[in-house]
Amino acid sequence: MTEHLDASAKHSAIESLLSRLEKAEHVLGTKKVTAGFDGFVDTIVRIIKKKKEGKSPTFFRSKEQFGEYIIEKEGTSFSLELEEKSARIGGNMPILSHALGSLGIQVNCIGALGYPKTAPIFRKLSPRCHIYSFADPGTSTAMEFENGKILLGQMGELNALGWKDVKEKIGLETIISLFRESQLFCLVNWSEILMSTDIWKGVLQDILPNLEGAQSVFIDLSDCSQRSDESILEALYLIRQISRKRRVTLGLNKNEANRLYETLFKKKSKKELDQIAEKLFSKLDVHGLVIHSSFEAIALDNKGIHRFDTFFIENPAILTGAGDNFNAGFCTGQLLDLDTAQSLILGHAVAADFIQKGTSPHLFDVSRFLYEQLKK
Repeated sequence: MTEHLDASAKHSAIESLLSRLEKAEHVLGTKKVTAGFDGFVDTIVRIIKKKKEGKSPTFFRSKEQFGEYIIEKEGTSFSLELEEKSARIGGNMPILSHALGSLGIQVNCIGALGYPKTAPIFRKLSPRCHIYSFADPGTSTAMEFENGKILLGQMGELNALGWKDVKEKIGLETIISLFRESQLFCLVNWSEILMSTDIWKGVLQDILPNLEGAQSVFIDLSDCSQRSDESILEALYLIRQISRKRRVTLGLNKNEANRLYETLFKKKSKKELDQIAEKLFSKLDVHGLVIHSSFEAIALDNKGIHRFDTFFIENPAILTGAGDNFNAGFCTGQLLDLDTAQSLILGHAVAADFIQKGTSPHLFDVSRFLYEQLKK
């Protein structure tokens, strides 16, 4: 079991990270990441519960409250009104890439960002993001609550295009060169893209054998709830194959960790998050495992288990994309050769600043956020 850090230990850990970040800007400017393979346009909405003339509407505050409302309407038809907060860059790869770019890292973005021309919304990506698109983006409506969100996605071309299409539209030699020049690969959102397994097989067969060096890999499956056990096990098999060639870190949220536990152990977990993490790490054959929730993040590697609580944000500006910003912070820590515990703190700081302001932070913003935590 991992232990919660006391206030003094947290203070010391943050101070240590801040000292490392003082010289990080130049180092990050020399780093490159290649990420793939999704792309969405997100419409972020809140669901109106009640409206009165001359007054601001009230919204469903939690998913439980919304669920109870639906159950109460059993046997009837009903309608609800959505209030749009914003239309934003969506998909794990674009949000992750934008966050990495904001932190000072050059990113090759391979995904569904508009074809043959880049969709206008993706021109808002960080100027450090270099776009290589093979399809038009999917669309997603993100219904936000105070305790999370519900995403309703329409995949479009993403459900039909596989590795052959990616190679034809971007070029195999170009893809190889993008991976070759990078220190880190990010393979994200396996779950939502029907052809992800085919694309991952292509990376394993056509890309990795043509690379030199010791590039690391960060993998995020995304929400596996609708995927079958068989397809999840095939994805985990591919991750094991990649792990034999490169150092692999698998990132999960709590929901995804529970789904993998259910698939691997054929039962629902009643364990604490750190216990789930240890059981999964023993079975997954990866070099690192990171599981984050709204309250904490836990990471395992060959040096043991590490844990750090999230930074609480009382009035969030946005929730959609927080996990991707956490992943960007964690990956940045790995590119800076921070230890796993420091990478967790950096992930939390990037996510918290994003939640607080609604935009992916620059490195200076993250340092300022951490200094503010020391004053509390």
